[in-house]
Amino acid sequence: MRTFVRVRELAITHGDLAKRLNELEEKTEALALQHDAFSRNTRNQLKQVFDAIRDLMTPPDPPKRPIRFITPPEDKGKKAQGARSKT
Repeated sequence: MRTFVRVRELAITHGDLAKRLNELEEKTEALALQHDAFSRNTRNQLKQVFDAIRDLMTPPDPPKRPIRFITPPEDKGKKAQGARSKT
């Protein structure tokens, strides 16, 4: 139950972040259209920043485990010591 609530909170937060990023990008584009001082280079750099933030917002795919039986590694150095004691 706690996990479900946490996932729901993360989804809401992620959606809010995406919405804010879109609003910021729209404001930047509107500002660029109003002012001729924004060079093409500056606009391209801002676009790259927005794209990089969007890429960071998407979580990477988890590594896939191969389909097979995996045997645990054997500890050859650790054998049952003390089973037989010489006196």
